[in-house]
Amino acid sequence: MHGPRVLSTVTDIDTHRIGTQFSARGSRFAVDLDPFLNMDLFEITGPTFAPHPHAGFSAATYMFDDSVTRLHNRDSLGDKSLIEPGGLHWTVAASGIVHDEVVEETGRLGHGVQIFVRLPESAEENDPYGMHFTPSDLPSGELAAGVTLRVVAGEAFGMRSPVREAAESHVYDLLLRPGARVEIPVDPGFRGFAMTVRGSGRIATPTGRGEIGPVGLAVFEQGEGAVEIEAGEQGAQFLFGAGRPLRTPAYMYGGFCMSSQSRVVDAVERYQSGAMHGLLTAP
Repeated sequence: MHGPRVLSTVTDIDTHRIGTQFSARGSRFAVDLDPFLNMDLFEITGPTFAPHPHAGFSAATYMFDDSVTRLHNRDSLGDKSLIEPGGLHWTVAASGIVHDEVVEETGRLGHGVQIFVRLPESAEENDPYGMHFTPSDLPSGELAAGVTLRVVAGEAFGMRSPVREAAESHVYDLLLRPGARVEIPVDPGFRGFAMTVRGSGRIATPTGRGEIGPVGLAVFEQGEGAVEIEAGEQGAQFLFGAGRPLRTPAYMYGGFCMSSQSRVVDAVERYQSGAMHGLLTAP
């Protein structure tokens, strides 16, 4: 028998705001989460960002079930779709894409998460593509009394997400009733995180149980053992991610992240020349 997975970080994370219509709580580049670049838990009630580029990684937007409006997604591939509560749009930006996302109804709350996942070096310059999924497309189930899990990406407990991309990453939406407990098996070669969406709980460590608070983030490392999470007395919801670290250089400039500076420069030049804008048109 193996003990619980070793944690390298248990911390609280800050909320940042842009204007009056957008706030996000995330670990953007503050904690090493390879292969994840960042996760931002966001609340949005109106237009915030102009169309903007991404290249070299995947940008996924998942809406939580308690969101009271949908999110419009538009991109340079010609997609115009609505991400509904419990739904997902996963963009493999690769060589480059331009997109924007706005709430369907200004003044109503859109609650979700945007996740950036690095691509292997061999896939960074591939053609971009997007995948759109409704809540019914993403498998979910009750694992035990008081524990429900939706597989946003990857697989868990015999359930497999339809997301397909070069990166080997797993993302789950985990809901626990008060006092409920779950052990999530993780490949020994993976590292990842558990991030509090609401509520609070405890996460097992080799020496006991550490608190993961209402704005908490726990990072676990490669090694043996499952990740064990228990909800507090008010219950909890966690975003859970795991993946195989790439251990490749990360050269970043704005919305670009590539494994070499020359690739970043090339992506920036293509964006500035208009080559990435493709089919993105006015709403």
